[in-house]
Amino acid sequence: MEHSKNRLFNLSWPIYIELLFTMFLGVADTLMLARYSDFSVAAVGNAQRVIGLFIVLLNVASLGVGVVVSQYLGAKDEPQAKKAMKTGLLGNVLVALILVMLLQLFGGLIFTIINTDQAIYAESLFYLRVVSTGLLFVALTQAAGSGFKAFGRPKVVMYIVAAMNIMNVLLNFLLIFGIGFFPELGSRGAAYATLISRAFAFILTLYFLWKYLRIQPFFLKIAPLKKYYVKIMKIGLPGAGERFVYQFSQVVVLSFLNTIGTLAVTTQIYVHNLMMPVMIFSLAVAQGNQVIVGWRVGALDYEDAYKRTLKTVKVAFIFVIFASSFMYFNSGWLLSLFTDNETIIAMGQRAMLIGIFLEMGRMANLVVIQALRASGDVIFPVIIAIISMLSAMIGLSYLFGIHFGFGLAGIFIGLAADEILRALLVMIRWIKGSWKGKRVAT
Repeated sequence: MEHSKNRLFNLSWPIYIELLFTMFLGVADTLMLARYSDFSVAAVGNAQRVIGLFIVLLNVASLGVGVVVSQYLGAKDEPQAKKAMKTGLLGNVLVALILVMLLQLFGGLIFTIINTDQAIYAESLFYLRVVSTGLLFVALTQAAGSGFKAFGRPKVVMYIVAAMNIMNVLLNFLLIFGIGFFPELGSRGAAYATLISRAFAFILTLYFLWKYLRIQPFFLKIAPLKKYYVKIMKIGLPGAGERFVYQFSQVVVLSFLNTIGTLAVTTQIYVHNLMMPVMIFSLAVAQGNQVIVGWRVGALDYEDAYKRTLKTVKVAFIFVIFASSFMYFNSGWLLSLFTDNETIIAMGQRAMLIGIFLEMGRMANLVVIQALRASGDVIFPVIIAIISMLSAMIGLSYLFGIHFGFGLAGIFIGLAADEILRALLVMIRWIKGSWKGKRVAT
């Protein structure tokens, strides 16, 4: 495997396509359900947010695998890199088993806690119970995907996710609307389509693990090795903790949106889907930079990791400003692709204006936090996440959205404030160099 210093583009573009397809999995459900019923959109949106909260826990092994494997490869120790990857795969599947049981048992209680409208409660619960079963498949594909990227093979993940999405779109079309001899199932059809397509991705992942890394499907019979498990958890637990706080805060914000009304929930979903291309650009660049930082830290080349990350932030910042501004200035007709409801379109346009600042903060935040994680500096991002999300995201969202009555626009002010605050704090951390000397692949 080539560890070139100019591989950010080569790593990032397949990751971008992969993430585009991954997020399109939800967009496909939303687009098709939007033609079916705005209430079905809100029902599925509620369920997806709750499932997303639990999927974060699967990131424990996934985050750890990506960093530990990349550092071992940077240190030119491929055998240990593969052993670490096997350990992460097994650990993730075991965690998924527990999460599936929790969601099946307590899904209804969760929807009650977040004030889900009774008009969409039953639909949301059905979608959650069907799709959550697929967490077993997501567990393997997520952890394996992190490993493939660390090995410099992001295209493999792109192929898997692309195939999964093609199947999902086809099944959505057939099962939501009832084409041919297929029954018209609405949101239930979207749930079945998501589950089947994730099972297909699971099978493809097993195939590529053997083809490219010679990791057999029977890796599940191998007991985790304590040495690698500890390293993976050292990176993964704080990283997943940060994401869990984020998803928890998002669920709290969702309860605010439910209080404002179903139209606000639906509008937020539409705006989120429209801003996805900008958001996943930031994610792709951040993940590509993370792999390279892991390689450089594994090779003890801290100076290159430092300069590369700052350059990545500068270049990505220009793109994000341009792209998010473009989305705002065209927000009217973009929102009309989802709905002809004038109230939703007006709310969405105000939110997308604030979204320009949200995306600028998000980009810097993602790139630098993932660089810190790749270096082994994982505690600081969790601390600032707890402080910023509880005060800015939740506190300001409630203050402006509910207390002052700004509605969805007030919610977006809180979201933007959180991203910008965290971006400033992690940039200071990176520039000070406090992350150096924390690598785990020793």
